[in-house]
Amino acid sequence: MTTDALPARALLAPQYRGATLTVSAGIAMHAFNDLSIAASIPIAYEDLGRLWLMPWAYALFYIGVIAGGLISARLRGRFGARTTALAGASCFLFGVLLCCLAPTAEVFAFGRALQGISDGVIVALCYGLIPTLFPKGLVSRVFSAEATVWAIAAVLGPLAGGYATEHLGWRAAMLVCLPLALVFLATVPRSLPRERGHVGPGATASLAPAALCLLGAVFLAGPSALPDRPLAALGLPLGLALVTWALVSDSRRADRFFPPNAFGRGTVGRGTWVLLLMPVAQSVSSVFLAAAIGHTWSLSPVWIGWIVVAMALSWSFSAMWVGGLSATLRWRVLRFGPLAQVLGALLIAYGLTQGFLPVVVLGHSLSGLAFGMVWGPCNQAIMEATSQEEAARTSSFMPTVHTAGYAVGAGLGGWVAGVSGLFPALRAGDASGPIWTLWGAAALVALLALCATLGLRPDRTAGTADLAAPDAAM
Repeated sequence: MTTDALPARALLAPQYRGATLTVSAGIAMHAFNDLSIAASIPIAYEDLGRLWLMPWAYALFYIGVIAGGLISARLRGRFGARTTALAGASCFLFGVLLCCLAPTAEVFAFGRALQGISDGVIVALCYGLIPTLFPKGLVSRVFSAEATVWAIAAVLGPLAGGYATEHLGWRAAMLVCLPLALVFLATVPRSLPRERGHVGPGATASLAPAALCLLGAVFLAGPSALPDRPLAALGLPLGLALVTWALVSDSRRADRFFPPNAFGRGTVGRGTWVLLLMPVAQSVSSVFLAAAIGHTWSLSPVWIGWIVVAMALSWSFSAMWVGGLSATLRWRVLRFGPLAQVLGALLIAYGLTQGFLPVVVLGHSLSGLAFGMVWGPCNQAIMEATSQEEAARTSSFMPTVHTAGYAVGAGLGGWVAGVSGLFPALRAGDASGPIWTLWGAAALVALLALCATLGLRPDRTAGTADLAAPDAAM
């Protein structure tokens, strides 16, 4: 049998079994950890007496993921895949222990930041190693397997984290991802090569523009840590100015870090705006929905976790459906994605303020459907408008833009929540005003994403070949 016709069961053949387990454990470690503690973080921050600092922890985590993803190729090039993986996993374990033992909310946030950095390093490394560890005929099978890993994590994560929180406390919930981390650590020495001098995409370009963008994201997230300080709002224009400076200065470099035309006026520019703005809007639910549900209805952490994860599951289902459509139909569906997100945000606000839990679940699921409708077609439009020479740089840039949206949204949402008095209002049992302010702002950002999609145009010269559906549970 030739390598271009290998069946899926070949992933478990002796020569590929270790690599399959290592890559799957690395990706599952990130997915399971992120999904299993979604309902536990608000409980942890309330117990630590700093619920208003919760958005800051989310923002630092997302910024860490971006930073880890950006430096992953550099670390692999200098130290090799095996050493990079072991160091990343060790950093992850240290972050998990900090969160579990955290005496203060600030220590917990620092632990989450370390987890974010290690997650970014490990996930980027695992995906980057797939073409190295597997023959060409198995690469598509590996990506399908990792999509399955995400789906399993979406189902089991809230169950494990919720039960741990309910019966053992939130500190125990921080440890539910330990078995996967230990599996990853145990398999890395046998599965990953002792490589030196590896040079991959992004390993040689200057990191200065990326560092400026990260600094800008930190300033954008800063107001969430100081919601009662009006002057903290100055971090917003300062952060935007740093990001703009980074993009403009990078466009003048011969060794650009960012793809050309990112956040410009053409298809690539408008597409990157869509992929940034939709996560900014969604971050309101990612950060605040579990806390809002917990204070509105006395549900167990298990049920809260299931409600929160409805977004990821609906993303998976809609992405599979959209992936089976023709390129023309996918292009039409793209326009309805941000509109579904607007409706989803408004339904969540209505359900929370009127006491209708099914409406909240419907709205959260609509947000997932929106991402499934947009992610694949928008990436396709961007890639069709990108030259062959820039294809690798652009494709690796899109997930970074997506994560940056969550980081910026967590920071902005934290500041809006602080100014509007969300957490005191939730404890008092009358949070209608802050809830409509927060999710109304999310709907407005989603409307901006809708405006960006209206300017997208298919590249007829590049053809309309179907692209494979993305990993929908990201």
